[in-house]
Amino acid sequence: NSVGLPQIHAHEQQLTKYVLEELGKIKGVEVYGPLDYSKRCGLVSFNLLGVHPHDLATVLDSEGVEIRSGQNCTQPLIDSLKIPNGSVARASFYLYNLPWEVDRLVAGIKKAKKIFGV
Repeated sequence: NSVGLPQIHAHEQQLTKYVLEELGKIKGVEVYGPLDYSKRCGLVSFNLLGVHPHDLATVLDSEGVEIRSGQNCTQPLIDSLKIPNGSVARASFYLYNLPWEVDRLVAGIKKAKKIFGV
């Protein structure tokens, strides 16, 4: 309450903008949803093509990065979008997250690319 919802929203938007920019630089990363950060909340669903989201989550976990992987309670949407493997990776951001955590996510994705040769 002392921070305020507008400030929390602004912080989420900054992190979402940053993660979308950084994910867009990685070949093979497909982001789902609008690429305009102002039309999003602090969630970004994506896939690293050629790597199952559960495998990506395992690599990221070894790097100290937690994401969700699977259908994330959105099976009808995933089915309608015909998403490969029927699941996605999802990173979430909130007030307590910082830009260096986006950097760690990106580094972990790049490590996964090397491990899986994609």
